[in-house]
Amino acid sequence: MNSEKLRKLLFNKDRFLSLNFKLAVAIVIAALLATGTLLLCNTLEYQLADKLFLSKAAKEKAVEQKYSDLQSYIKKNNVKATDTNALKKWMKTESYTEFIVYDNNGDLFSAGWVVDSSGTVGSIGDESAAANNRKDAATSDKEKRIDASKFKSDLYNRIIRFSDGKYYVFINVYKENHWYSIMNIVKIILSAIVFLVAVMLYNSFVLRRVISLSDDVSKISEGDLKRKIRTGRNDEIGNLATSVDIMRTAILEKMNNEKAAWDANTQLITSMSHDIRTPLTSLIGYLDIIEGKKFNSYDELEKYIGSCREKAFQLKDLSDKLFQYFLVFGNQGQDKEMETLDAGILFQQVLVEHVAEAISYGYNINLQYNISEGVMVETDISSLRRLFDNLFSNIMKYANIQFSVEVKADVIMDKIKIVLQNHIWEEAKKVESTKIGVKTCKKICEDMNGTFKAMEEEKIYTTEILFPVVAPEETEEEADGQSEESDPAESAVGSESSI
Repeated sequence: MNSEKLRKLLFNKDRFLSLNFKLAVAIVIAALLATGTLLLCNTLEYQLADKLFLSKAAKEKAVEQKYSDLQSYIKKNNVKATDTNALKKWMKTESYTEFIVYDNNGDLFSAGWVVDSSGTVGSIGDESAAANNRKDAATSDKEKRIDASKFKSDLYNRIIRFSDGKYYVFINVYKENHWYSIMNIVKIILSAIVFLVAVMLYNSFVLRRVISLSDDVSKISEGDLKRKIRTGRNDEIGNLATSVDIMRTAILEKMNNEKAAWDANTQLITSMSHDIRTPLTSLIGYLDIIEGKKFNSYDELEKYIGSCREKAFQLKDLSDKLFQYFLVFGNQGQDKEMETLDAGILFQQVLVEHVAEAISYGYNINLQYNISEGVMVETDISSLRRLFDNLFSNIMKYANIQFSVEVKADVIMDKIKIVLQNHIWEEAKKVESTKIGVKTCKKICEDMNGTFKAMEEEKIYTTEILFPVVAPEETEEEADGQSEESDPAESAVGSESSI
């Protein structure tokens, strides 16, 4: 995987990356940082060791100081070269020091940093040359005498006078080992700190997102439903934030719908109370006249009874419309049984039934039907019938019977368009002013993914309904074949007809 693909994988906010994957990446990065810290400390460790402990000047200073301390100790305590206990006592105070006393016959005393339990002298770095020089000096001359000329230029091997005579002495100081011991601990601690800090930074980033989400949820629980949830990156926390925000939006939408429904119902009840009170007051007045026998003739009595009957039917009509309104708006949470049907056949059947009924009541209906078979629409049959029952019921109640009622059905730009147009009866406005029937029809159309529009202009009332056309399931070839095989007489349905 090249760097560009890795960058897109890790930094593309739209790509889903789980928290476990991110944690693994964070651990790998933390391990790399810790390893880098360890290597950096190693480099620094050896550079400082070379400068402070392994340089020629540092070695000379350390060895000179040890020889000076040894001579002071021998002089003060009158130490013999064969006095092992005294020499061990001095070595206890001298850490990281190699100390050997010898003569031409061999070693008399060996102790210190690089001498093991068997008495074998170890070698570290440049000290091997000094040990070889000391060994050569101890074995090259078999005579029992001390030759001072051998060590005139030697830093580590010297001739030291003890209380019992002169002897060869080898001293080397390994202070860098103390530095290495300290740095080993420091390196482990620093690497561990870097690793933990890197992991904790990732953890704090995740924790901040959780705290932010918790804060948003708390604000929402306190009633601030307009507070948008910050989703952040696409992972488990981001998905949770998105789900919470969807829930917040749904609750807000539900509350707004409930408020709108409450306001609409309140307005409806207020309007209905006025519309009901008017015919009810008239009805009570007529009944009081009849009960009090305040009429002058039998014909006048029949007139009052007819008026009572008319007002009673007005009240029944208002109650029917109110029932339809609550039947439609009270079932908003229930799913419609939507079906994909042939609009050419469906709307023809529904419109012809209602047109025939209106004609039987003496209305002149001009039907222009131009929806051919094969045009599909998704609808709910019961709701569709309720819609047209309401529309034609209003036509027969409020349309002026002296004028024709225009009913047009066409397919325009992938939409089924149905237009009903009639002249308004003058007394219609006195019967209904709440527009409850319009609200009911509009809601029915919206539930079936359609639109409803009602317009009044110069005493002409126009209703326009639109339903979207659904693409047929069969292929274009099948559709062409069916159109060729169809009966030419059936195409006459699309022609204009006057009923």
